[in-house]
Formats: sequence, structure tokens, C-alpha cells
Amino acid sequence: MARMLTLACLLAVTSSCKTQFQPQTVQVRDPGPPQRVLPTIRVKEAGMTPRAPLRYRVSPGQTEILYVELARAQAMQAGGQGTQSGLPPVQLEVKMGPASPTPEGFVRHPVEVTEIRLSKAANRMSPAQRERVEQTLAPLLDVEGWSEMDVQGRIRRSEFQGADRVPADLNALLANIRSALLSVPFPDEPLGVRARWDVERRVQLSGIWIDQVVTYDIERIRRDELDLQITARGTAPPQNISSGRLEAYQSTVIGSATVRLTHFTPYSEAEATTQMRISRPAPMGDRQLVRVETRTAVQLYPAEEAGQFDEPEETPADPEDAKVITDPGSQKLKWYKPE
Repeated sequence: MARMLTLACLLAVTSSCKTQFQPQTVQVRDPGPPQRVLPTIRVKEAGMTPRAPLRYRVSPGQTEILYVELARAQAMQAGGQGTQSGLPPVQLEVKMGPASPTPEGFVRHPVEVTEIRLSKAANRMSPAQRERVEQTLAPLLDVEGWSEMDVQGRIRRSEFQGADRVPADLNALLANIRSALLSVPFPDEPLGVRARWDVERRVQLSGIWIDQVVTYDIERIRRDELDLQITARGTAPPQNISSGRLEAYQSTVIGSATVRLTHFTPYSEAEATTQMRISRPAPMGDRQLVRVETRTAVQLYPAEEAGQFDEPEETPADPEDAKVITDPGSQKLKWYKPE
């Protein structure tokens, strides 16, 4: 009898607790991708006095339009034969913002490519060449995402959709632009004119793990603007890649930039050279060595400084195009992103 009374009391207490303390639900904010591993920043020269810490101060709600102009030439040699290819001058219009602060103190801003323009050089291409260029560039209009930057210019998080449909070499080119020319990571130490520092990071470009060192030199400081000289070097150890095995790799970037601490968008220009050797299976079972050299010219500047780009001229349709492109209408780039 005593056991039954004890059990009854326990049940009564349990039921009363359930009535008084209902389960609670908590809304947890999705943090997004994990934070990146920060690059290593090494100050080589602190520069002349006066010195001050360099930090970005982007206002909440700020939106900017960045123009990226690039041209590329590539030469490939394999089995005693060589081929050449290239990308004519292209202008990308990139929208960045509006900026918003995060709980961690970062600045978050959306990024999307809103327009693409080809220069008149594209009109000298054959229909097949023009088609290949358009197919290369068109997926960029579907790329959009966001990035988070701390006050020292280090990218802490980012997430982009649609980038997997962009050709690997173009993706690698744009990643190099982001890491070396778009945002400048500043060290903790105060700096002055003639300061120099290295930013070391390991990045994956086109499936290749590359050790990258970017060196920045301050030439002039004017309130919220810095004039910099930029040199980037990239090396990679031998490694297996999708097209075979990378035997040797080196890249160099030489350029300059004017960084505005109150804006996302800098004024930058650079020339880059990449050389690599790849061994891949040959038809007879041997290994074939492929040498690839790529040269690229890049300019970045804000929309308010945009001049007249080399717009493509309208030319009448050529009936011979039908022999190369079955449906010419389907090959036209959708130049403007729909609202």
C-alpha cells in the first residue's frame, strides 16, 4: 500500500511539473559558412612617421558599383604542337552592397555581376570563336552571393551560388583578383609611408593548391586613401589534378592600387603571368607533358570613374553563320540581368 501511495505521489509531482514548465523553442540565427582561416600578415617595414593603424570604415547601407576590365591570352604546347587562345577585352559590372554590420563586428555585403560588355575586338572573331566567348562569360550573370570583411580588410566569410558553372580558369582569375587587388588585408601594427608587409595564404584555384604571397608597399597616404604597389607570387608543389598531374607551377602579379578606406571598391590595375607544366596520359600509354602560359591584364575602378568602354558595334547578320551556329539567336548573351 505504501509503495502504491509513493508511486501516486511521484506521478502527481511529474504531471504538475509538465504543466508549470512547458518546453521552450529558441530561434537560432544561421551563422552561415564557417569563418576562413586568416592569412598570415608579416610586417617587413613599418614605414616613416607618423604611423597609424589602417582600418576600413564602410558605412551601413553603402552600395557601390565596381567595373572590372580584363583581357587574357594563353599559349599551350603539347607533343611538339602549339595552340593559342584568348579572351578579348571584357568589362564586368559588379554590384556590391548594401553594407550591413554583423554581430561579430564585420561588414557584410551582397555581391553580384549585373552586366557584361565585350569590346569591338569581339567583332573580328569568327562565329565559332564568338560563341565560345559568350558561353564562357554568360554563367557569370548567374553568380551572386555575399562576403563579410573585418575592419582590417580580411575576408572572414563568403558564400556564392552559381560559381560552379563558371569555367575553372575564369573562376581562378576572379579569385586572384579578389585576393590580391580588391581588398587589402592590413596588419595590427600602425604603418606609415614606405611601409611594406606580406600577406601569406594557401588558396585553391582551379583545383590546384597554391601558396600565395602578396607584398604591399605604401607609396603615399592622403587622409582615407592609400597608394600601393602590389606584387604577388604563387607556387605549387607537384600534385594530382583533374586533368592529370601538375609537375610545376608559378605565377606573378605586378600592379598598383589606390585603396579608399571608406569604400569597398579600389582603383587597381595589374598584369599577371602564370606558367605551369602538366603531365597527362597519352594515347599509347605514355605520359604527355603540356606547357601552359597565361598572361592577363586587369583594371578595377568604381562606376563614377567609368569612361566610354569600347562598346561592340552592331553588324548585319551573316548567312554563313548558320553553318556554324544552328540557332544564332540562342547564342546572344543576356547582357543585362533582369530586375
